[in-house]
Amino acid sequence: MTISGSEPMRPTRRSVLFGIALAGLPLPAFAGSRTRLSGRAFGTTWTVISAVLRDPVAITDRIRTALTAIDTEMSPFLPDSALSRFNTGLRTISVSVDFEHVTRAALAVAATSGGACDPSVGPAVHRYGFGPIRGTFRAGAWQAIRCEGGQLTADAPVTLDLCGIAKGFAVDKLTDILAQETDDFIVEIGGEIRAYGNWPVGILNPLTGSVHSRIRLSSNAVATSGDAINGFYHGGRRWSHVIDPATGQPVSNGIASVSVIAPDAMRADAMATALMVMGENQGIAFAEAQNLGALFLIRDGNGLRARHNAAFAARLIR
Repeated sequence: MTISGSEPMRPTRRSVLFGIALAGLPLPAFAGSRTRLSGRAFGTTWTVISAVLRDPVAITDRIRTALTAIDTEMSPFLPDSALSRFNTGLRTISVSVDFEHVTRAALAVAATSGGACDPSVGPAVHRYGFGPIRGTFRAGAWQAIRCEGGQLTADAPVTLDLCGIAKGFAVDKLTDILAQETDDFIVEIGGEIRAYGNWPVGILNPLTGSVHSRIRLSSNAVATSGDAINGFYHGGRRWSHVIDPATGQPVSNGIASVSVIAPDAMRADAMATALMVMGENQGIAFAEAQNLGALFLIRDGNGLRARHNAAFAARLIR
């Protein structure tokens, strides 16, 4: 069974750099009767594949409602979203439990990563043509943001950008919905994936679009950050949408993409950005310290060089 829906599209600065390997690979997990639900959200697509559901139409309605609520609160492209209202210069606004959860997670990742994943980086992203958040970026400005007790506050002028974590949260939200029905499913939004059961997933080569490697997910998530789509060449250099907060400029470390395996998609999403900024050596060490699986695909001449840690290797399908 397949059910499709549609949502209004808006630009997005996150690339779809990997996806569920639905064709061309040996995928015994897809044998038998499956239900496929799909639609559009956040300027990209969402897909759910599961064992037969009792009421796919009702599940689809719940999914659309959840995605609309997240977009309405956290989108920088909607002028009346809670996030956009905060970014107009308001020092205090009331936010939902979900908004507070995501913001607190973003601030925690910023602290843990030494600011490599910075939720105040929106104005620098806009400066290079990749996002809508205007303003002045200052490294470390995220430390002025507080979110607790249903209140989002700022101790100094600052903007908030949740693009590096909100999509992962949406994947987790859909996972919660599906988990009430079945323990065998996979959820994907714009290439960010979480699975229950035993599912093979293809990691794409960002230079060719072919499958670079395959991993097996089981009750965990994978997310990728990279510059294959949201990037451009100018002056002999590849300019990425991923900003290094230390310089306020796109990363220039030769990393084409970083894929991260984590227990949940929100953490995988944010940590993929952090590792992309850190670069190969620091990123691998950080992933080890955080118990994350990590795959770096690094530009090497006209091709790619791959480097992964043991936690990622444990998920590889040979």
